[in-house]
Amino acid sequence: MLNGFINIDKPSGISSYSVIRELKPYLGNSKLGFIGTLDPMASGVLPISIGFANRLSGEVNSDKKEYIAKGIFGTETDTYDSEGKVTGKANFDHIHQKDLEGILDFFMGENLQQAPIYSALKVKGRRMYDLARKGIDFEPKNRKVELFSAEVIDFDLPFYQIKILCGKGFYVRSLIHDIGKKLNSLSHMVGLRRTLSGPFSIESSVSIENAQNKLDKDLLKDLIIPAQDILNGFKIVNIDDFGVKKILTGTSIKLNMNYKENDKLAFLDGSNNLIAIGLLIDGMGVPKKVMKNV
Repeated sequence: MLNGFINIDKPSGISSYSVIRELKPYLGNSKLGFIGTLDPMASGVLPISIGFANRLSGEVNSDKKEYIAKGIFGTETDTYDSEGKVTGKANFDHIHQKDLEGILDFFMGENLQQAPIYSALKVKGRRMYDLARKGIDFEPKNRKVELFSAEVIDFDLPFYQIKILCGKGFYVRSLIHDIGKKLNSLSHMVGLRRTLSGPFSIESSVSIENAQNKLDKDLLKDLIIPAQDILNGFKIVNIDDFGVKKILTGTSIKLNMNYKENDKLAFLDGSNNLIAIGLLIDGMGVPKKVMKNV
C-alpha cells in the first residue's frame, strides 16, 4: 500500500480536487487527499496525501503558511477577490507605499478576523457561501487568526503585492479587504500564491505535468515524501516482524527506549515503512492510528 506525500505546485485556474483527478489514474487504488485546500484562483504548494498519510493530516505541522498576495486598490467585491461582483469603488490616489507598509503592523499578531461571506465556514450548520448565494442575511463568522510577518514586495498603484507568514485558518483575501478599509479606500485580491505550508515548500514542489511524467515512468520514489519525514516531534520506533503484527492489530508493545511519557511515536517496519503512530504510556508503545489493508 502506498503511503506518503507528493508536494504539488498547483496552477491557478483549477480546483484542489482537480489535482487529485489528474494524479489518480497513475496511483491505482490508493486513496488520495490534500492538506490545506487552495481556491481555484490560487497557485502554489498543495501537498497531496496518499494512503495512510490521509489519516495523518492533523499530525502534520502546517501551523505556518506563507503567501504572496496581489491586491488592487479602488474596488471591493462580495467575495473579496477578483471572482466576485464589484460592490463598491473608492479613490486610492492618496495611498503611498509607506502608508501600506505602516499599517501592516496593525494586523500583526493574534486578531479576530471576519471571514468572507463566500467561504466554507459554517453558520448554524450551513456553509456561508450557500447562505450568501441564496441571498439569506446572516452575521459573518469571526475567528481568531495569527499573522507572524508581512512585507510589501511590490507597489505600483493601483496594484500592490505583499508577502505574509500566517497561521492556519487565515483568510488572505480578508486581509486584502481590510487593508483597503484601513487606508480609507477599498481593495480586493487579484492573485495568490502559497509558497509554504508547514514542512512543504515551493522549492521542493513539482508541477502536475512533471509528477505525471515521473509516475508514467514508474519513478514514484523520486516524488513521494515518506510520511515519517513530515511528522514533527515524533520519535521513530523500528520494530521487528513480531512487533509489526501486534501493532497492526492495535496491541501495545513493550519499549526499552529512553523516551518520555506521552512522547509521540512513529512505528516503522523492517523496510522503514510507517505502519502506525501512537504514544509512549507506562513504558508501552500504544498505537493510536494504524495502517489498514497491509
